[in-house]
Amino acid sequence: MILSMFTLLIMSTLVNAQKVITYPVVVTFNSMCCGVPDNGPVINLIKRFKKQNKLKAFAVDSIGPMGREGEYYLAFQLKELSRAQRTRFIQQLRKIVPTMVDKGTAELKENETVNMGDLSASASLTVLKY
Repeated sequence: MILSMFTLLIMSTLVNAQKVITYPVVVTFNSMCCGVPDNGPVINLIKRFKKQNKLKAFAVDSIGPMGREGEYYLAFQLKELSRAQRTRFIQQLRKIVPTMVDKGTAELKENETVNMGDLSASASLTVLKY
């Protein structure tokens, strides 16, 4: 019994370590000394966009912590959006992300590949649904 639980734990760790996802767009929240910017503008955009486009669900992968001061990623697969909606959403993100500089900085990255095996041991992926 103990051996099988240990084997499952190792296999689960290996699966997560080998998980590689390419996201159309990722917003990274970076610290400059005192924490990261508030994610409120991005969350408000998600909620507004969802309502305007009459979407039933909008999923975002939250990946972190990436460092000591709360750095993390909000990664968007955008599977629930049409091609035109994806383009509009990314355009809107491009406008708001550079304005998020209250504590640290936020950066928009497109076509970003995230390898869970390369992240710190404390980092995890959580799916947020709006």
